[in-house]
Amino acid sequence: FLEPRALGVGYDVIRDLLANHLALTVVASLLLVKLVIWMVALASGTSGGVLAPLLMLGAGLGCLLGNWMPGGDPRLWALVCMAATLGGTMRAPLTAVVFAFGLTHDVNAFLPTLLACAVAYGFTVIVLPRSILTEKIARRGRHVYREYGVDPLERRHVDEVMTRTVITVDSAMPAEEVIRRYFGASQAHRGYPVVSSNGELVGIVDRELLSRIEPAALGGSVGALLKDRRPEHATPGETCRAVASRMAAFGLERLPVLESADSTRLVGIVTRSDLLKVTGEIYDEEARRERFFGGARRSSASTAKVPGS
Repeated sequence: FLEPRALGVGYDVIRDLLANHLALTVVASLLLVKLVIWMVALASGTSGGVLAPLLMLGAGLGCLLGNWMPGGDPRLWALVCMAATLGGTMRAPLTAVVFAFGLTHDVNAFLPTLLACAVAYGFTVIVLPRSILTEKIARRGRHVYREYGVDPLERRHVDEVMTRTVITVDSAMPAEEVIRRYFGASQAHRGYPVVSSNGELVGIVDRELLSRIEPAALGGSVGALLKDRRPEHATPGETCRAVASRMAAFGLERLPVLESADSTRLVGIVTRSDLLKVTGEIYDEEARRERFFGGARRSSASTAKVPGS
């Protein structure tokens, strides 16, 4: 009833806004009514209706502000604001720039449009947790990544995080002595690599494995208990991500590190805690960066409150 042109897709209205064919009072009423209609539509949970309303709202805002902006041309700022609104809200600044340039072929508007879209994108990234395109998906409990980055585990190799000085168990040692020496009251680790006299890996022994041994077999060597068990292992050149995936797939807490894929010589061991340290380092770096910028902001705020500063 108040502004019938706010209904529908509104491409004709967008064209008139970009050409500055509407009076400011009409633009103001159109902008207000369209904003209310769109807010009600989005709050109702309906799907669709994002692109055209953003274009209309952005172009209308540019028409209202164009008379007071540099250049004094409402048509320029209608285009700039339309592209900035689209690029910032949908988190697609380059798409908005290409869209605006392809719509008008105005080379003079390219630079301000690019700058406005970049500023709008940066503002929405800081203020809004997600884009309007993924908001409804997030409300359904589906997490949507806002940014993409390289997995920290993919950037580090096993030889950078593994423990090189390894406590090993002699394969010739009786199982009952292994239980007494390594899994008694002074137990330091939950599992130990078992190696032969020449340093070759035989397997991994832990308390769970020893608990399944018959009492009559405790007098035998621990190496004999592992002779038919081919342990999963890692190599120094593998990425931490590949090792973490293997641990998760087989339910392991540690992997012995062999000299190479064709070798059985033990050179180290990598555990889940070693892999967590990689992610912990990235977290510490981010935390220090946040404390640095946050501390600077807090210092500025506290300085402003000091009388006479």
